[in-house]
Amino acid sequence: MKTMNNRQVRIPGPREHDVAEHCRKFGIGPAEEKKLKKLLGSRAPLHEIQANAPPRQPRWR
Repeated sequence: MKTMNNRQVRIPGPREHDVAEHCRKFGIGPAEEKKLKKLLGSRAPLHEIQANAPPRQPRWR
């Protein structure tokens, strides 16, 4: 029988996301985008962006 080595060689960490791209995607205004960039820099992990971003706008149908 063949043995399989299932060990993970590299554990991926949180990926860095572009703050400006996130703001554009979720409709965050330029003033809030500037605040996020000042706080987090131009690239940050997604959980940090979401924790510091304002609440999402509701989608009206």
